[in-house]
Amino acid sequence: MAFSFSEFNSLIKNKKFQIIFLGLVALIVRIYYLTITSGQTMWWDEAEYMSAAKHWALSVPYDINPQRPPLFQLLASFLLRIGFEEIALKFLLVVVPSIALVIAVYYLGKELHGHKIGIFSATATAFVWSLLFWSVRFQPDFLSVFFQLLACIFFWKLIKTENSKYAIYTGIFVAVGFYFKISALLIPLSFIIFAIYYDGWKLIKKKNYWIILGVFAICMGPFMIWQAINFGNPLAFAPSYSGSFNEGRSLGWMTLNFFYSFKNPQYSFPKLIMFILFLFGIGAALGRNLLSIDLAIKNKKLRKDPSVFSIIILLVVASFYIFYIKGTIEDRWVFLLIPFIFFFAASSISLIYKYFERHSKIIAVIVVCGIFIAFLVPQINHANALIKNKIDSYAPVKESSILIKQNSDPSDKILSVSYTQTTAYAEREVITYSDLPIENFTNILLNEKPKFVIASILEPHHPTWMVKQVQNEQGFYGIFFPYFNSTIVVSPQNQIVEFDIKKQVVHEDAVFTLIYPFGDGFGGLVAYRIDYT
Repeated sequence: MAFSFSEFNSLIKNKKFQIIFLGLVALIVRIYYLTITSGQTMWWDEAEYMSAAKHWALSVPYDINPQRPPLFQLLASFLLRIGFEEIALKFLLVVVPSIALVIAVYYLGKELHGHKIGIFSATATAFVWSLLFWSVRFQPDFLSVFFQLLACIFFWKLIKTENSKYAIYTGIFVAVGFYFKISALLIPLSFIIFAIYYDGWKLIKKKNYWIILGVFAICMGPFMIWQAINFGNPLAFAPSYSGSFNEGRSLGWMTLNFFYSFKNPQYSFPKLIMFILFLFGIGAALGRNLLSIDLAIKNKKLRKDPSVFSIIILLVVASFYIFYIKGTIEDRWVFLLIPFIFFFAASSISLIYKYFERHSKIIAVIVVCGIFIAFLVPQINHANALIKNKIDSYAPVKESSILIKQNSDPSDKILSVSYTQTTAYAEREVITYSDLPIENFTNILLNEKPKFVIASILEPHHPTWMVKQVQNEQGFYGIFFPYFNSTIVVSPQNQIVEFDIKKQVVHEDAVFTLIYPFGDGFGGLVAYRIDYT
């Protein structure tokens, strides 16, 4: 039976079809990138999560970092135990949560502003370059932000209805978000600020806020017990975010680049067109609230403004990274900014659509499609180039670690500054010699008897007695491994003009035999087997 135009028109207007179609397109794009990056090497943080997972699943020796909440690693360890491979883990723990995040953006946008802003915001979120890039790398950010957005959805339902069940859901999802990322605490902080704005000091008398706090505290109990048992302190994670951890860092103004930067536009989440629409949207919201502030003070209903809620979250997240974390800010740390930026941009798009719709619905659709095309093309181009450019990064670390795994016993130890990556791939005990004096290194050789050592230019913090890099005025680049009496010189054209990596080196009672690289190839890393005389 033929599918009529009216039936097609009815289908594309169906709200459930729109979000399902968006989810399927976003999934197809991510599966494509997952396929082409299936063999790429894990970066440091990725390998840290997977090393912890392998520690729990396969008893791989590894020191668990108290700064990392455990739920992502526990899920990964469960999947490893039942036989899932790396690509399946990425699909289940990264790709699927990235789609869930997009759907959560839709439902939060719908809850705050209605279907149209929800679907516009979700569409924009689905193809942000950073979300696409991190859809092929292990990280708990998608899962954490997904649960943070669920907490926002139920918190706003609570504000609208005062139904206590939403307070329970809010407390649960805030806690679950924290179990993936400590930065999820920015969400309850935002809730507190909005509650003060909305209820004033009467919030103390509101039982629903106490319910959120109580449920959150109960849910946090297992985490505190785990920290106390494993690290001797229920707040073992806290020192990483207190004291002088940020001493000497400049203010984190880089955070604002993710809104937009004319100097570094590549960092921008919304790109130029959506940033302009964001400015109009947030400007209109601020103007409206400032003009009616006297009425809002007297009338609580006027304070129930979703735009104020969104502005508070944007300010809390941005301020935390600018004034507290400081220094270099990574894009994935501020994923929570993305939906709220697009809520304001989508409000401008909605107004544009309504304006043109008065004249012609077809023209309105064409204009909105044009806006999204202008937004999506640079996003996908940026993501595509970045993903493909990084596929081979750190490949020698993976190759050498797997080689060691294949030619070693489970009890053998490895010296490596690439601590997490070497652990994840070699599945052996790794001893780091990051910034160690040579005397300490020698003591490790004498006392621990490691079987392999890896040195590279790919990871900072190698001691200078192991790795040195220099460049002369002509642009020639020298890479020296003084401990192994080895030298590589690279021309300005990136051609190796001198290659002298010693096949065997003797230091006191230890004989170092080169096992990587093979032949005359060099990817920035050398690995030696250690035999003791």
